[in-house]
Amino acid sequence: MSETSAIVKVRSCLAAIKPDVDIDAVSDETPLLEQRVITSFDVMDLMLHLEQMSGLTINRGQLVPGSFRDIRTIASVFLGMEAAE
Repeated sequence: MSETSAIVKVRSCLAAIKPDVDIDAVSDETPLLEQRVITSFDVMDLMLHLEQMSGLTINRGQLVPGSFRDIRTIASVFLGMEAAE
């Protein structure tokens, strides 16, 4: 999946679980948990949305500290984004 489409999918998932947050105002590198964009409780909802939207299954090996650090990291870890050429 391209970097751009992976990031768009993550942003869409975040918007779905956090409708009260202006996701467009959040950069791709904003630390989501540290800045309280999402909470640890939101992580499960985000995982479910990512699986539904992408059709991929998240496995336990992907759930490591830092996996949900920011939008770019989530796209890379869970959607296998590839750098645009």
